Amino acid sequence: MAVPKWYANGLLNVANGAVDLDAATIKLILITSTYTPNQAVHDFRDDLGANEASGGTGYPAGGFTLTNSLSVSSLTLNWDGADISQAITGGPLAFRYGVFYKARGGAASADELIGYVDFGAQSITDATLNITLTNQLTITAS
Repeated sequence: MAVPKWYANGLLNVANGAVDLDAATIKLILITSTYTPNQAVHDFRDDLGANEASGGTGYPAGGFTLTNSLSVSSLTLNWDGADISQAITGGPLAFRYGVFYKARGGAASADELIGYVDFGAQSITDATLNITLTNQLTITAS
């Protein structure tokens, strides 16, 4: 997977505890190439506009709910998520970005954005979508 980029407020929310990567419901939403990420300004899911990927069946509206884990090893903190493997039937499911956000279960204007990954242009038709999530955030003490 490409290296995640963090929204400024997303990293701040992790640091101040507003987003608990270990206990909160974190989702990965797939977004089309018409979206232009703005790390300095975008802070809530409503900033993504109407750019969520669609097409075929198998992709859940609002994105995939992640199973997260935090671990520490040799002064390094790692946030990891379980990999995603989902059959997509029909389609195409076209997307470019995967955006991590804290899902609060209500309005998009309340769901804090954390970061995103640029997958490049993707289009899935009658195939299995596989996304490997390894160390979305790594912090090393010195």
